[in-house]
Amino acid sequence: MIVACHSGDAAQAASDLDPITSLGEPLANLIQVKDYTAQQALLDATQPRGNHYYWKSEFVPGLPDGLIETYHAQFEGLTAPANQIVLFHVAGAIAEHAEDDGAFGNRDAAFACVIQSMWAPDSPAADANRSWVRGAWEALKPFSTGGNYINFQTDDEPEDRTRAAFRSNYDRLTAVKARYDPTNLFRVNRNIA
Repeated sequence: MIVACHSGDAAQAASDLDPITSLGEPLANLIQVKDYTAQQALLDATQPRGNHYYWKSEFVPGLPDGLIETYHAQFEGLTAPANQIVLFHVAGAIAEHAEDDGAFGNRDAAFACVIQSMWAPDSPAADANRSWVRGAWEALKPFSTGGNYINFQTDDEPEDRTRAAFRSNYDRLTAVKARYDPTNLFRVNRNIA
């Protein structure tokens, strides 16, 4: 499945989306003009309330054959139907700015590779699902830029993962935090102490 969002001129959209729409005959083509909030909520149904979730992520600079082969290999023999690996295209406008133009690091990333599992609260597969995510993540890490998207971090990840999300901006953010939040009031996040 490919989910696309063209945020530019509607007249230019057909031309810009042609590389996707010309891939072959889709099972369904739901590309249409819609409000941004509708686009943003498009995948909400894939994350039902009440389930348990676990994920890991890495930024990747492209989609070489080795990454695609490794990606596919993670699903061999998998019996958990809700487990998924999503590649969010992030190249574009973020790469048009210098690394220090804002907090966001990893402007060389082309995709955020997110490995996710979900299960019902009473499922006995919780440990197996977390293990699958960790194993798939380890298999895909060699293709990483070394960074990750901060919003996909979990509470079991060490501080160096937070540092990797911001890269060279981390030290600057630490200085800002020390100046404007010396008591660490804003800490219920991937904290920068």
